[in-house]
Amino acid sequence: MMDEAEDGDSMATLFRAGSAVTSLGRNHSLLQSDFMNDTAQLASLHSLSLQDSSELYLASNDGSKRNGGKHRSILLMDEKENVQLSSAEQFCKQLGAPPEVKLKVVSIFGNTGHGKSHTMNHTFFGGSEVFKTSSEQHSCTVGIWASYHQQHNVLCLDTEGLLGVTNNENRQMRMLLKVMAISDIIIYRTQSERLGTDMYKFLGMASKAFTKYFSGALQSLGSTLTAQSLGPAVIIFQETKYTETLKEDADGKKEEDILRENFSKHRQDLSAFSSLRYVGTRTYLTSTDYEPLKLALKNELKDTRVRSPRQPNVVFEALVALNKKFSGELSSTPYNLFPEQYFTCTTFCKSCNVRCQLSMGHLDSKEDHKFTGPCSYQHQYENKVYLCNRCHVNGRQVIVNVKTQTSNDSSWMGLAKYAWSGSVIECPHCGEIYRSRQHWYGNKSPEQTAVRTEIVHVWNDGGLAVCGPTHSAQLVLDGVAFITDAFASVGAQPTKTIKSWVTDKIRPTYWKPDSEIIHCKGCTANFERFDLKKHHCRSCGEGFCNNCSKHEMPVPSRGWNEPVRVCNSCRDELLWARGNNGDTNGIAAAIDDEIEQDLTSSTGNNNPGDGDVLARKYGEVVLNTLSNLGAVLEYPKDLIKDSARPSYWVPDAEAPCCHICQMVFGTPEEINQSTPLIRAAASSSSGSPSRKSSDRRRHHCRACGNAICADCSDHRQPVPKRGWLGDVRVCNTCFQSSD
Repeated sequence: MMDEAEDGDSMATLFRAGSAVTSLGRNHSLLQSDFMNDTAQLASLHSLSLQDSSELYLASNDGSKRNGGKHRSILLMDEKENVQLSSAEQFCKQLGAPPEVKLKVVSIFGNTGHGKSHTMNHTFFGGSEVFKTSSEQHSCTVGIWASYHQQHNVLCLDTEGLLGVTNNENRQMRMLLKVMAISDIIIYRTQSERLGTDMYKFLGMASKAFTKYFSGALQSLGSTLTAQSLGPAVIIFQETKYTETLKEDADGKKEEDILRENFSKHRQDLSAFSSLRYVGTRTYLTSTDYEPLKLALKNELKDTRVRSPRQPNVVFEALVALNKKFSGELSSTPYNLFPEQYFTCTTFCKSCNVRCQLSMGHLDSKEDHKFTGPCSYQHQYENKVYLCNRCHVNGRQVIVNVKTQTSNDSSWMGLAKYAWSGSVIECPHCGEIYRSRQHWYGNKSPEQTAVRTEIVHVWNDGGLAVCGPTHSAQLVLDGVAFITDAFASVGAQPTKTIKSWVTDKIRPTYWKPDSEIIHCKGCTANFERFDLKKHHCRSCGEGFCNNCSKHEMPVPSRGWNEPVRVCNSCRDELLWARGNNGDTNGIAAAIDDEIEQDLTSSTGNNNPGDGDVLARKYGEVVLNTLSNLGAVLEYPKDLIKDSARPSYWVPDAEAPCCHICQMVFGTPEEINQSTPLIRAAASSSSGSPSRKSSDRRRHHCRACGNAICADCSDHRQPVPKRGWLGDVRVCNTCFQSSD
C-alpha cells in the first residue's frame, strides 16, 4: 500500500526490483550494484537523473541512514517529557512537512522488544531504518520519535516500549497516554503467542484517561467534537509463531467482537476509542507479512468521518498544551511495588473505604481490625462514639453510651429517674457522669461537660467490636418495650391477686367467683396452667376462656342491654329464643323465669338493671384503665418494629415457633383459637420437659438473629460484633458457644 509508485509501469518495475533485492538478502553488495545499474537504465528511459533514482531507492529499502536520505526521524519528546522543539515552525521544518498540509497521526505502542520500530519502518518506509532498530539488549527507542510520510500525509510516532528499563515508570506511562491522546490511529504491536492482560489493562487505562482528562483538555483548545468522536481508532497487530491468531468462531462472531468480550471480562472500558480492529499474522520460518496491517491502515486513513486530517502546527500545539497541563513530578517508585493486598486483611471500612492494615487471619487471634488513619463520619453508620473525659485524662480510652438507667437502678427506680431526669451516661470506672435533664433549664450537651467524641471505622464484616450504636432504631424499640412491660406488669402477681379480689367484690351475684374457677366451663382448659384469662358469660355467669366466649349479644334479662360477652352455649340459646320470641311458653320464658328466681333469691331485688350489675359496669372501667395504658404503648412499638429490626434478624413471619424448642409463639388466647390448649398439652405432654414459664412471646437472639422463646433465651451478655455493647438477650446456644 505504502510502496506503490505513481510514475508508470517502469517505475513499478523499479519498486518490484527493489523489493526482490530486499527479500533475497544474499550477496547484498553485488545485488545492490546490479540494481543500481537497472535503476540508471530505467531513469534514463523516463528522463530521470541517476541521483533522483538513488534517492527513491534509499527511501524504499534498507540502505537509508537514520538521519539521511529522503525520510528521517526526529526526537519529539525525551524520556523526561520535555518537548525538544521550541515552536510549530521548527516542528514542520525538522519534519520536512509543509505547514499548510493536512495529515493524520499514527502512533505505535507495545512492550519493549516486540518490534514496534521495525513495524513502522516496514509499514510506511519500505523497510528503511527511519526509526532505529537494534539487536542489543538495551532499548533502541527512548522517548518519542517522529517522522513524516509525504506520500500519504501521515505523521508517524514511534514510542518507548512498555515493561522496559526506565528511570520513572509512572512518568513513562503518562507520556505514552498523552501521545495516544493526540493520535488519530494507534497500533498496539505484540508478538505474544496469546493476548495478555497487560494489553487489556493498558488500552483500558488509556480509554479511561482519555475520557476523564484528555477529552476536556482537547475540547478547550477549540474542538467541537464530542468526547466519543475525539477518540482514536485502535488496531491490535498480533504476530504469532506457534499459536493460531484470532479467527471468526463457529457462531459467526468476528475477531473484534471477541476482543470486546475479553475487554469486558477484564472489566476494561473501550468507550473512548472510535473503532477497534484486529490484525493477526502467523510467521514461521518466513519474514513478517505486513500486508494485512497496511490494508487496515489504508482503510482507517481514508475514513474521515470521525477524525479529519489536521495541520502539523495543530498537532504540535495540542501535544504542548497537554504536556503543560499534565506535568509535574511523579514518584519514581511504581505503585503497588509490593502486593500488600495479597496478604493483608480484605475487610474495608464502609464509611471511609480504607482497608484494614493487619494481616489476614488476625481475627482468629482475637485482634480486631485496625487502621491508623482517621475516619469520616456518616450518619447512616452512626460511627461517632463517646469517650469518658475523666478516663481520657487518666490515660484510658473508655467508650460510654447513653442509657435510660444506670446498672445499679431497679426497673421501677430507673424508670422513675428517666421520667424525671432523662437519659444517663454511665462510665464503668467513674459511675454516672451525665444526666440529660439534670437541671430544670440550662442543661448542656454531653460533649461540653462529660464526654469527648471520636469517629471510628465501621468494618464491613463487623470485626470483633463495632464501636457505635449500629441498631439505634432497635434500641429505641427496646426502650418502648421496657416501658410497655412495666405497665403490663400491673397485671402480674401480686397485683393480679388484688385485681381478682376486686373483681369478686363487684361481680354480679350470679357470677361464679374467680377463686372457684379452675377450668374453662366449655373446653376444661386449666386457666393457671395455660395462663389463660378468665371471662364470665353475662348470661349464665360461668367462667370461660376467650375462645369459648368470644361472641357478644345483648342480655336484657340480666340487665345488659348492649352487646356483651356470652359463652357459645348461651349464644345459641339466645339466638333460638330471639327466633321464637312469640312462644311465651317456650324455653325462652323458662330461662327468664330461672334467671329471675336466681336474682330474687340472691339479692331480693326483682329489677335486674339495678344493683350489682351496675357496679360491675363501673368497675370494668376502672380495672381496664391500666391495661389500656399498656395497649396504647403497644401502638408505636408495632409501628416501628418491622423497620427497626436489624437485617440479620429472622422476620417474624418466617419464625412461627422457637428456633430451639419449637414452641409456637403467640398469646394463649391466639394459640387457643387455632389449637385448643387442652389438646396441645395432651399431644405434647409425653416425654416433653416442663417449661419454666408460660411466656409464649417471640424474642430474637442478638447474636444469631433467630427467633427464640423466653425459656431458651434467659441469658444476657454484650454482643459487640453485632453492635450491642450492653447486656442484651442471647439464646442458650449462642451463650454456650461464646464460653
